[in-house]
Amino acid sequence: MYKKVMSKHYIITVLMTLLLVTAVFPETPSHQLLTYPFSNRSAAMGGSRAVDASGNIDIQGNPASASFVEHMQGQVSFVDHLVGIKGYTAAGIIPMQRHRIIGEMIYFDYGSFDKTDVLGSNQGNFGYHELATSMGYAFTFSEMVRLGGRVGRYQRVADGTSMGDFYYDLGAVYHKPLDSLTVGVYLASDAIGEPEESFPTQLHVGTSKILSHLPLRLNLEGIYGFNDLVRFSLGAEVLLHTSFKVRLGVSSNRFDLQTGVTESDFIAGTSAGFAIDWQGMLIESATQSFGAAGWVSQLSLAYRL
Repeated sequence: MYKKVMSKHYIITVLMTLLLVTAVFPETPSHQLLTYPFSNRSAAMGGSRAVDASGNIDIQGNPASASFVEHMQGQVSFVDHLVGIKGYTAAGIIPMQRHRIIGEMIYFDYGSFDKTDVLGSNQGNFGYHELATSMGYAFTFSEMVRLGGRVGRYQRVADGTSMGDFYYDLGAVYHKPLDSLTVGVYLASDAIGEPEESFPTQLHVGTSKILSHLPLRLNLEGIYGFNDLVRFSLGAEVLLHTSFKVRLGVSSNRFDLQTGVTESDFIAGTSAGFAIDWQGMLIESATQSFGAAGWVSQLSLAYRL
């Protein structure tokens, strides 16, 4: 029999983090990789994933949004999550007339842990990680309607044992350029067949609009988890310059993250970030507050060919 050997402080930190993260993603803690907003735009704007008409890669977002991409793009990103968890992503989009082919890879590394026998003797160590790889397709159905889908495989490996299942995403976007209005519907992470564990299936419905007299885009989104969880997110994108944007957001999960005993309750569930678009390169950053558990920061670099 094996058990993890960790300091008392580390155990307390991990337990507190799992409790808070479970409050944010209570569907299935082992599938956090599928529910986390790896897109920096999404992460900075309250976690909204249903709508993105920016024409840039929106990794693990509504697959129909890829239809707005005009040029071949590649992107890599890094996530510095809580208690030393690291996330890495790579994605690419190939446009072909009104069709788009998308490839994505997402990896969560939870770290390495020691293991001992019942006598306390060290028996080596083991790692724990999650990996999701997917291929997607999007196309322009009509002047105002875009459709897309994604098929992926989720895999989890811990102490030499692994489990994996296939899943799919479906998305649709209605875009009215004259009014700068976009509405999106996105079914995320629905299992194919009978999975070994329940998948964190979610339905995202959101809208995005650039205000008439202000350089400001607002996103409003509702998220329904198939375990009857309902959340909302509000995001704002300040268009300071054609090459520079500032993003702000808040999610209704802020109330789940508040402990009532720390000053961090005020900013729990909030997020912020920026985007720099310069000579074909897109640099994006996002930071999210998980209240007393701490901050999560991420950075991505994309290039248009």
